[in-house]
Amino acid sequence: MNYSDIGMDTASLAGSLESKLAAVRGAGFAQVMISASDVVGHPGGTAAGVRVVRDSGLTITGLEALRDFEGLSGQLHAYKVDVAKSMLEICGQIGGRLLLVEASTSTHADTGLDAIARDLSKLAVMAIPLGIRIAYKGLSWSRTARDFRTAGDLVYRANCPNLGLAIDVFDVLAAGVPQDDLDAIDPQQIFIVQLSDYMWQEARSTEEQVATATHFRVFPGEGAHSEALAQFVTRLDAYGYYGDYSFDVYNDDYLQMPPETVAERALRAAEWLGETVLRRALPVPNMERLLGPAGP
Repeated sequence: MNYSDIGMDTASLAGSLESKLAAVRGAGFAQVMISASDVVGHPGGTAAGVRVVRDSGLTITGLEALRDFEGLSGQLHAYKVDVAKSMLEICGQIGGRLLLVEASTSTHADTGLDAIARDLSKLAVMAIPLGIRIAYKGLSWSRTARDFRTAGDLVYRANCPNLGLAIDVFDVLAAGVPQDDLDAIDPQQIFIVQLSDYMWQEARSTEEQVATATHFRVFPGEGAHSEALAQFVTRLDAYGYYGDYSFDVYNDDYLQMPPETVAERALRAAEWLGETVLRRALPVPNMERLLGPAGP
């Protein structure tokens, strides 16, 4: 079964870039989110990493992740602009059309809305010649955008057609963000939805939330919050979100397992999501013939 709008992330898998992409493809996925470090860290160099991705036969969901970009000034800002240019180039080279940007956690970031929106607008304009969209993701431990509603306000303020939102459902669950906040978001503003769960009922502190986010996520359907995750995705679907879903799972245990084994877990999550939550079935062949001739 192949759900073309659900993909994996190479950061979820151990091994070489070649083995990661083979595992994703072998499990039946059609698309993959690429971690930039997998490309630039290829033993044969960045150009070789780019070729491996382009030859994989997979659609590229996007490239991740540009961090701590907005709200800086002086040399720090110039430094991050150079980093952004490099990541945009890599994104374009691998055939990606989306760059994921995580809201800044830097203590040096200006939290003023105008400064943040100005920087996001600048980044979006830099991406236009390459045909790349910028997906901005709020983080509950960020200094600039702590949730998707704040991130949405900043995207609206920046007012660039290729700037939109990335919504990470893990952050919604772990931070207790009200699902009603989706009412304030235009579905057309959402460029990507990232999905994962975790095993305990709650993250009791910001420190535990950060540790869980970076080391102990699990796939949808495996964790303690399947019902809430299903409700959120169902709500997104009802609101008219028809974009991609990406499994954003960082788990130290999975990095000690064969990539094929982890990809099979992701496939079970995709089947759970597609059949149980979204209730999307594969097209029935020759449906027109089965329905009989059309009426007058």
